[in-house]
Amino acid sequence: MPTAVKDQLWRLIKSLNKAEKRNFKLYATRGGSTGDSKFIQLFDVLDRLPSPDDAVVTDRLALTAGQYSNLKRHLYQQVLTSLRLIYINKEIDIELREQIDFSHILYGKGLYLDALRSLERAKAKAVEHNRDVLHLEILEFQKLIESRHVTLSRQIDNKMDLLLNESAERSYSVLNTSELFNLNIQIHGRYIEAGHSRSAEERQENREFWDNIQTYRFDREIVRSTFHQKINRFQASMWYHYIQLSFDDALESAMNALTLFHLSTHMTVKDPDLYLRCLYYVSIFAYLTGDTLRMLRSLRVVQEFLGDDQVLLNENSQLIGRTYAGLMTLNAHLATGNWAGAHRAGQQLRSAYISKEFRPTDHRWGLFLYKFAATCFILRRFEEALDYLNEIINMRTGILREDLLLNTRLLHLLCHYELGNRALLDYHLVNVNRQMRKSTETGQVHRLATAALRKLIKLVKSEHLPIFQKLDEELREAATNDPYEHKALLYLDLTHWVRFHLPRPEASGPQQSAAPDVPYGVSPSAPTA
Repeated sequence: MPTAVKDQLWRLIKSLNKAEKRNFKLYATRGGSTGDSKFIQLFDVLDRLPSPDDAVVTDRLALTAGQYSNLKRHLYQQVLTSLRLIYINKEIDIELREQIDFSHILYGKGLYLDALRSLERAKAKAVEHNRDVLHLEILEFQKLIESRHVTLSRQIDNKMDLLLNESAERSYSVLNTSELFNLNIQIHGRYIEAGHSRSAEERQENREFWDNIQTYRFDREIVRSTFHQKINRFQASMWYHYIQLSFDDALESAMNALTLFHLSTHMTVKDPDLYLRCLYYVSIFAYLTGDTLRMLRSLRVVQEFLGDDQVLLNENSQLIGRTYAGLMTLNAHLATGNWAGAHRAGQQLRSAYISKEFRPTDHRWGLFLYKFAATCFILRRFEEALDYLNEIINMRTGILREDLLLNTRLLHLLCHYELGNRALLDYHLVNVNRQMRKSTETGQVHRLATAALRKLIKLVKSEHLPIFQKLDEELREAATNDPYEHKALLYLDLTHWVRFHLPRPEASGPQQSAAPDVPYGVSPSAPTA
């Protein structure tokens, strides 16, 4: 999807649904304007273009470069203004800002008492919806009016004292909220930049980093903390434990964050994006700790929430919900061994993506493609798996995780091995080994797998059994002694693939491979931002 700044008008117009386009046309012609207006013509031309093309637009409308630039800027503002009128009753932030704007207009007209009444109404809504920053802005405007005019507010007992105390308390709360947001972002950024703790030294470094970024103001007044302050604290703690590979503690922190929504059920509809994210994190850590029932329960709650007609979600929330629901569905199928169900779900998501009904970010789509490939690998549909893996490898932007790229390359090698493409396998092994040397996400299981593949392609098939037996032992030992290697095997479960090539325990005589339906392949992914 294009991301250039010059294409932002085209992207905005393409994001509009039929109702929004109709509303724009009504708004644009409200003053007696006709469809012949240049900016309306520009809207129609851009709406018909499959991709942004400035040359085509300027040619059709006979515009100079300067006229085109000004017209685009004007149209962009007009479209956003028309959308604002639609969403003013759906987005509480837009509604509150409008009330604040109205109060400024009233104050400018000298109607400062009416401005104070408008601010009081807006303040009540800000408190109800936990909009701390807007609440503080309202209080500061009230103080400005009270300080410059005689409003007779002091005739009401303690009114001014209450206003000043409320302002001081809200300022303190907003500062605390900002610090906890910083804490959450910093520890999440630590994971993105440095990944997991791989040694005792790294665990100590991450523990010191965690201690240094703490804000102890929250801990002293935890009872009076707001909803978002607590959520940020719990999610920051979740990321810290995940970095340290303490999955049980990470699950507990994720559950604590989700419990806040259970205690304040109205927040599920007021901040659905955060609610869906909390459910997704609980699902992921439930898988990592082997709690399949909790993972399935989280999926069911997400599906019921998205299917509730009483819950009104904007387009962004719908996309986030569908993305999380899709990832959780695939994870559930893979974790329970329902390979056919995972393949069907993958085909449905792929069709929706191709038809542009479902357009996640490139990073998220890379995760989906990896899961599609994993499912096909398990079902021994290696050619189909390679198609998905090649799409990930050929992505120019969007993939933010080195471990995903590394596991994609390794799964790519395994598919070529199973297809008997020995020449291609030897060629790609060189590139994968080079990537492994550069990557900070390379684990012992990756090195063991590539070393085994290099030996396998040099031997005849009758001599493969000792290689697989030794690899099986080494993988077990690596996963037992190192939690990072255990997590790596959860993400790319090589043990199932190895056992497929080992004889059954009850078999006797010549080598017998496991039945074709024995599962092997890739497990659900770890959480992302």
